[in-house]
Amino acid sequence: MTRELEAAISADYLREVVERLATFRAHPLGFRVPGTPEERAATEYIADEMRAAGLEDVIEEPVPADAWHFEDAFVEANGRRYECASMGGVPETGRAGVSGELVSVGRGDRRELDRHDVGEKVLLVDWRDEDLWPYDVAVEAGLRGAVGLVLTSTEGGPYFQAPNAIGTFDSMWHAGAPPMVTLRKEDAEDLMSHEGERVRVVLVAPLTRGAEAANVVGILPGRERTGPLLVGGHHDGWLGDAAFDDATGVAATLALARAFTETGVRPRHAIAFISHTAEEYGIVESRYDWCYGAWYQIVAEHREWAARAPFYLNIEGSGHGGRLGVDPPPELRAWARRLCRRAEKDGLLPHGWLLRTPTTWTEVWTFLAAGVPGINCSTFDPDYKRTEYHTQYDTVESVDYDYLALLTRLYARFLLEADADPDGILDYGERARELRKTAPELADVAGRLERAEGRAAFTRVGRALHGLDSGDAAAYPHEGARENVRQLETGLEAVRAGDRRRAVRALERVGLNALTRDVGAKAFAQERARRSRNAPRPTWAAQGDPCDGPDLWHELASLRGESGSREPGPWLERRLERELSRARRELARRLDRMRKAVDGRAPALPRP
Repeated sequence: MTRELEAAISADYLREVVERLATFRAHPLGFRVPGTPEERAATEYIADEMRAAGLEDVIEEPVPADAWHFEDAFVEANGRRYECASMGGVPETGRAGVSGELVSVGRGDRRELDRHDVGEKVLLVDWRDEDLWPYDVAVEAGLRGAVGLVLTSTEGGPYFQAPNAIGTFDSMWHAGAPPMVTLRKEDAEDLMSHEGERVRVVLVAPLTRGAEAANVVGILPGRERTGPLLVGGHHDGWLGDAAFDDATGVAATLALARAFTETGVRPRHAIAFISHTAEEYGIVESRYDWCYGAWYQIVAEHREWAARAPFYLNIEGSGHGGRLGVDPPPELRAWARRLCRRAEKDGLLPHGWLLRTPTTWTEVWTFLAAGVPGINCSTFDPDYKRTEYHTQYDTVESVDYDYLALLTRLYARFLLEADADPDGILDYGERARELRKTAPELADVAGRLERAEGRAAFTRVGRALHGLDSGDAAAYPHEGARENVRQLETGLEAVRAGDRRRAVRALERVGLNALTRDVGAKAFAQERARRSRNAPRPTWAAQGDPCDGPDLWHELASLRGESGSREPGPWLERRLERELSRARRELARRLDRMRKAVDGRAPALPRP
């Protein structure tokens, strides 16, 4: 049956789906954004394909989203218009635009902004590194009175490095920050010649709060009343055809559905074939505006899956680039390795493969943290991320559909094996070994985890052991708190010894405090306020309990000797002692929660 099933997966059909999804766009540059007419045309097409494949109970499940509809963007200088894009959720200017003198401010950190009067100005910002993202530059610039931003990423920057690339992202924009457009690095060189002149920035992207987006779900019934297994990609798209990211994931999902029904496979468990909305952007004024559709599905629409779904296969961009990356949690690592080795021998992985770890950049994380065993698969590579990712070069022609067909056959194997023995694919010994290493305090209960078996144990393990560090990267829940304790201890010791430089190095590693070098006290407080489980609109971050740490902006300014700051003294030592005591209590709280879960008490799934 496996050979027959794999033979039914057609490269021609995969291309057909990708090409059709590419037609649903708001603008020649692209944009298929949640809650817009283009997205709903895509979900209608996907639902029709699911019905044609023979799936049952096909539905476009409503997801409340803030629809950001891109229509136009440009910068106008001395009569010349430079084509621009923007990022999901950035406030529009309207067709009148905003005008002001153009000022180049480098990477846009506060020291660079101090060199200029930016009030009522348009700022040309160069995105140089991952340490300072555009949303924090914007909030700092807005507090200083800037009216608009033009963002580029010049040679050597972290994104949009392909020749003449124009880029986008979800924006994670702060409420009240000024509008921003994105500009090709080649055009930025020319625009620089207009510095000091008055320019006009136009972004036409109406926002409809509380619009209706949709996840699409179709069911292949199983022999038993259990499950369902879950498989899916995401249909929202950004620049270009949004072909690789992630029309390929939707195409693979639909091809799997067709192959299963055409060959008469009747799985043990039902299988839910899914196309998610809002993987890139879903709502405004949230630090956690991405992976929103998947989060809404598992915490609001289908909470029952969190304890019942045996397995989730998330299909991200596939069929472009080289090696297949597979991101399993420890429990699925040995199983994923066995399958990939077998697939490589069978010729399904001609470019090789590697195992990675789950990240918060893909939808699998929110399912893992809800308690569903799952993996993410993709062929993203570091060079693609820097050059063509989220640019107009994500085209239908950039995908190798024969390679995508091979990968889809491997994805079928993942589903078939998970369906046959969902308990047997889980190895808690790997998790126990990892836990002993990262949390020696839990070594006694880690032994009990090593003896765990079956799907039920993953509900508590997934919910309790998937956390976020201060940078919102996937981590054990205690790791960020432990690092805060260590660095506060080092910083306090250095303050007592009069070693200010060492104290600064340590305290900048506490929570978000590295950002204090780049933004002012008010902007830092605003950013920190939206980084906890209790922040406004926390979405999936509430599952991971981000470890934001204390606000040490004024303490660090004092130690650096910044103008206007308070002179170091006993107050500083007392303040650090207080924060260290809080950090130790927070670490103890997190370890206790982890201990209870490993011991058998599953944490509750947060409410939306």
